[in-house]
Amino acid sequence: MILLFIHASDFSFEVKQKALETAEDPNPGSFSSQNTLVTFISVEKGDDEEILERALENIRDVMSKTKPDTLVLYPYAHLSSNLAEPKTAIQALNSLYERLKAEKEKVVKAPFGWYKAFTVSCYGHPLSELSRRITKAVEYQKSKEMEICTKFGFPGSPESTFMKMAVLERLKRDLGAKGVVYGETRVKGFLSVRFSRPEGRALPCVNEDPRIEVVYESDRDPDFPREFQDSVNRFQIWSRNGNLVRVDVGLLLYYILLKSREKQTPTLPLWLSPIHVRILKVRKEDNVEDFAKSLKERGIRVQVDDLEEGLGNKIRRAGMDWIPFVAIAGERELKTGNLTVRVRETSEQKPMTVDEIERVVKSADDLLLPSNLPLSLKERLNNEES
Repeated sequence: MILLFIHASDFSFEVKQKALETAEDPNPGSFSSQNTLVTFISVEKGDDEEILERALENIRDVMSKTKPDTLVLYPYAHLSSNLAEPKTAIQALNSLYERLKAEKEKVVKAPFGWYKAFTVSCYGHPLSELSRRITKAVEYQKSKEMEICTKFGFPGSPESTFMKMAVLERLKRDLGAKGVVYGETRVKGFLSVRFSRPEGRALPCVNEDPRIEVVYESDRDPDFPREFQDSVNRFQIWSRNGNLVRVDVGLLLYYILLKSREKQTPTLPLWLSPIHVRILKVRKEDNVEDFAKSLKERGIRVQVDDLEEGLGNKIRRAGMDWIPFVAIAGERELKTGNLTVRVRETSEQKPMTVDEIERVVKSADDLLLPSNLPLSLKERLNNEES
């Protein structure tokens, strides 16, 4: 299906001559209005209920942005060379009309199968002329920004798995859901998490296998944008059909990662970070495991950099991994019981006890999900190689 939107200050049409034997009754025979969103529509072969739902979402989206007094659905065969049979097209157009008529008072459908004269005066603002092809598969192009997903090992790393679970928990908490159900079943008050095979080119975050979608009932829109874009693609994170909201988890994650990268020091929200604290072991013989175990017992996601490398390399690696709290544990720290901690977001460095680290982390992470990573960084990297 192809939609061409014109936001018109003035619009009118008049039925002239029958074009098809299967034409509808010419009702209305003529029409005129002001502040009108004219939606020229070509129904194509293969357009089904899913396409209709996506078309409805797009029409609602453009209406919400242009605020027309009247919506006109105008059959227009000239947008496509792959037209559906007239009977199918009429059914699709009538279905769109009936659903939109139930939502908006002034909705008009021009009769199908007639030559019509029309006049249109376009407002000329940035959203006054839009076209959208409605398909089941959105073919995204690989962009430079998607490197941020590769950085965290999407689609299959333990870090990416943690992030997906964290987003599901974040949605559950923020929406006040009672819990989560998996599959097509919908239970009132629960998030329905659905998995599907993607179509088109596989890309990290935005088009992974499986594609993860959250469906829930709510009158309230999500607290994040419906759409966003990178340098080459435009993405729709969520859509609404009545009180049913659908959220693409991969696209939401990509949006959060891009916003995190825009900060002066790129930093993940603490609830999304697979590791809260990484302890840097200065000497091989230093016993820092007591620090790590104490933090882990308190619900802190902790990891020990126990690789046989110099401290400088460990600090650089922690920076590249966006670790929120980097704790140096050398001879002095082992004697005093205070870790030397660098806070990524503020670039502040200060001595902190385990109790102080616990308080800071728990004040910023209200989810406190358990870690899915081994305590040892060496073990984590060995698992990756194997």
